[in-house]
Amino acid sequence: MTLRQLELFVAVAESGSFSRGGEQLSLTQSTVSQHIAALEEEFGTRLLDRISKGVVLTAGGKIFLQQARMVLNEVKQLQQAMNRFHGIDNATLSLGASNIPANYLIPRLLPLLQQRYPGISLDVRMGDTQQILNDIRNQRVELGLVGGRIEDDSYSYLPIISDELILIAGADHPLRTAGTISVQQIFEQELVVREQGSGTWQSLNNALLRAGRDPQSLRILARLGSNEAVRRAVAAGYGCAFVSDLSTRESIQRGDLYRVEVDGLRIIRQLWLAEMAERTSSPAAQAVKDLIREVFGTRDK
Repeated sequence: MTLRQLELFVAVAESGSFSRGGEQLSLTQSTVSQHIAALEEEFGTRLLDRISKGVVLTAGGKIFLQQARMVLNEVKQLQQAMNRFHGIDNATLSLGASNIPANYLIPRLLPLLQQRYPGISLDVRMGDTQQILNDIRNQRVELGLVGGRIEDDSYSYLPIISDELILIAGADHPLRTAGTISVQQIFEQELVVREQGSGTWQSLNNALLRAGRDPQSLRILARLGSNEAVRRAVAAGYGCAFVSDLSTRESIQRGDLYRVEVDGLRIIRQLWLAEMAERTSSPAAQAVKDLIREVFGTRDK
């Protein structure tokens, strides 16, 4: 039994749903089921009854919930005591984030940050990858979540998750029904791309170079400063674009955008947590780094 499992059980019991409980801790429904089953096996007691509208507590589950809340409350008090000791009971962390991490990673962290470290508030500064790395160097922010990296030993990088860049087209674009196109056909399309300092452009540029193609030959209609602006332009019928898979799933499901496969070109990039390598982390920064390792299962590189 782990504290994480107790947190998960309480979340499921209070929400009445495996999926809603899992969302609170950024876990899939199948992972939630495995943890609950492990608890039930450990104590030899069914804790939850699965019904058509969700889950309900058994008699044993009600006892377990009461005790689990007591344990977690004690842990919270312990954490608060240690936070006061480390000076993070009332701290602000300056955090830089490029477009994709700012919109799709930080929201996943905030609920758990509030739960674990209620005394820490985030002051988030947005910009492209190059701007955020410059802000770290110039001490405008302490940590940065970015979509690319530069080969500079001054920085330390923690890999977070992988993200795929995919080619998208709007509902009225000829590529909507193309299925799969060749790399050469990319150079026949009018493209909307991100700005030169962005991790998205850096990844696309490097992928084309590895494929033996010259990115300078792309037919670029516009360079836009955010992933949202690129998506909206393409949805409105303005060219096509390479964008983050994380940012387009809902739009593709709704039918606002369509994915186009490119034969022989798959662009997988890493999202990173960056900081200066030789600087000592503040207690607030260390707490956030530890939280990111827990949520995304990462390790230092």
